[in-house]
Amino acid sequence: MQNNNKLFKVLEAGMYASLIIIAITFIRVPMPSAIANTFVHPGNALVVLAALLMGYQRGMMAAGVGLFLFDVLNGYASSAVFTVIENLLVILIVEMIYRSIFNYQDKFMALVTLGIVAGASKVIIIFIKYLVRQLILGAAFPAAMAAALSGLPASLFTALVTAILVPLLYYPMKQIIQRFHPVGQ
Repeated sequence: MQNNNKLFKVLEAGMYASLIIIAITFIRVPMPSAIANTFVHPGNALVVLAALLMGYQRGMMAAGVGLFLFDVLNGYASSAVFTVIENLLVILIVEMIYRSIFNYQDKFMALVTLGIVAGASKVIIIFIKYLVRQLILGAAFPAAMAAALSGLPASLFTALVTAILVPLLYYPMKQIIQRFHPVGQ
């Protein structure tokens, strides 16, 4: 029975990774940017939900695999590792807040807060990534700031989507997860 439970958890994480790939592939809106091919998508919300519903370790695994495969399969292989690292940082931030402030209580306002924190964290991490990238490429600081800011519109809209979808999708997805194991495990 223990081996079946381990296998189930690996399969569940794999299916969730597939959900992330499919959602980003088919539900995205391109946004103009001077420095990146950006788009608004529900992937970040699904990353946060993975951590909340399957626990942060399996959530990280599912999100990391899903995001990495999406990037590799869709022409973003050069940034795949950075995308995974960004989202792992977001999951760690969400996990710390969920554990330390909300004591793993999935009240609606806690989920709203976690969605907002996840979206804001992602925007800040992406801004820093774009800024550092421009500075490494030799841009002067004002030019690097301008370029980094031009990459943020899609991130801001994706953050808004994350803040809306996390509390909206959590409870229906929780009911499905609870059929197979306790939430967060």
